[in-house]
Amino acid sequence: MGKIQRGLLGFWLIGMCLAPGAVFAETTSEVTALKAQIDALSRKLEAMDSKMMTMEKPAPGAQTAYIPPAPAEQGGVLHTAMKDIHMGGYVETQYQNKIGQPQQNGNVGRSLSDKAADTFSVNAAKLWFEKVANPEGGAGFRIDMMMGSDVRYYFNNFQKDNLGNSNNGSSGATAFAFEQAYVQYIAPLSFWSGSKILPHSIDIKAGRMVTLAGNEVIEGYQNWNISRSVSFGYAIPFTHTGVRATYALFNDYLTVYQGINNGWDNDIENNSYKTFENAFSFSPLKDVKWTTATYFGPENNGASGGKRFLATNVLSWNATKKLSFAGEFDIGNQPRVDIAQDGVFHTAQWFDYAAYARYQFTEKLAAAYRIEMFDDSNRYRNWTNVGTAGATTDLANTLTLEYKLHENMIARAEYRIDYAHAGDGTVFGGNHQQNTLGGSLSYVFG
Repeated sequence: MGKIQRGLLGFWLIGMCLAPGAVFAETTSEVTALKAQIDALSRKLEAMDSKMMTMEKPAPGAQTAYIPPAPAEQGGVLHTAMKDIHMGGYVETQYQNKIGQPQQNGNVGRSLSDKAADTFSVNAAKLWFEKVANPEGGAGFRIDMMMGSDVRYYFNNFQKDNLGNSNNGSSGATAFAFEQAYVQYIAPLSFWSGSKILPHSIDIKAGRMVTLAGNEVIEGYQNWNISRSVSFGYAIPFTHTGVRATYALFNDYLTVYQGINNGWDNDIENNSYKTFENAFSFSPLKDVKWTTATYFGPENNGASGGKRFLATNVLSWNATKKLSFAGEFDIGNQPRVDIAQDGVFHTAQWFDYAAYARYQFTEKLAAAYRIEMFDDSNRYRNWTNVGTAGATTDLANTLTLEYKLHENMIARAEYRIDYAHAGDGTVFGGNHQQNTLGGSLSYVFG
């Protein structure tokens, strides 16, 4: 009996010794879990800070800020991989109507994506997914998927096979496209790590990417106005499929972009020669940014001669915390164009000017104004096509009021006046002027 009692006493003493350890282990586990939750919350806050909505044009090739991955947790490889992928998007709806007669003609497409008179439309519903590459060296990707009525205006949408033959697709009928789809690799250049002039890394992207040209962008809510400028629709490209390298010089003072691609909005090459892009961006003064981009290459189907050239310049200035300005100047030319469709070839040239101003009255209320002129004296890039008909010069004034209804919801109202000079006077159904009213509602997430 004494042995049994001594045994029970021994077990009791062992249990008393282990109990504090168990409690301590449980407390340590709770502290570790709490720390992991705090770390995750901190990363989310950093991501939100890096993507605070701004009405300024994003920098060319702008992407989500890189956030180091969380320490390994239970859940498997897929769970860990998905935690490093960011997502977001927006939905934009619009109402547009023309003031004056004849109403039956609808709105003439001054801004390319104009809708019919007196109509509601879903301009875009977009989702994007992105794995940001580590800026010190790493791999990533981005996919932007867009649906809605604006898609047909901006994207070729993979309408040709690998041999360049038509798949009988129609950009006028499609309602879905990949705005962007590219892979990214950042290669560290350690041998120049101590240099104050040469780059320390190079960012390489391959796939479909938005253009570096122009001040306005495809995402409507990121522009200051509802409608796009005439030059956005007709003076510059929208996307490019190819390879783009980005690097910084002079201690990140100057950002350089260089690339080679299939040309203007071509997912498959339509001739035997590539288009080259070159751009640089820098801030000569505080709150001032200058970006210049050039494109050079053939854009005619099946013809490598007559290479098109485009130079685009954008200047932005945040004068105060509430007042901002922007300006754009583009010039392009296209050799070997049968302008009059008479078998005689000429060189067509176009250029445009646009000035923007935006004032933030309150945290929620803002107003923006745009004045622009688009000159296409050869009627080559203009919406009315080549020949003797249609406009040679366009002038437009656009006033937009904006109110942030909610943290992620933007409401806008707009009044626009378009003037067009045309030899036959039939640009706007017999008029030289068209007035339009519009409204939009956008919800942004991610």
